[in-house]
Amino acid sequence: MHHKLSELVAELINNDIDLQFAKKELESTYIREILKRHNGNIGLSAKALGMHRNTLSKRIKDLKIPHLKPEV
Repeated sequence: MHHKLSELVAELINNDIDLQFAKKELESTYIREILKRHNGNIGLSAKALGMHRNTLSKRIKDLKIPHLKPEV
């Protein structure tokens, strides 16, 4: 895992991607994947991320992540 991450970071640096953009994209992608795994359930996703559901809701809003409707 560490090796893959190092390769990704090297690629970002080689493409002149700044740290702020890289962090925002990583966080956004990570949250989207957790939401998918929990079918859009904010409570379960927040628990998986180790944060309060209100904090996750704020991050989703700040990062402009589209709302994932839970599957019924």
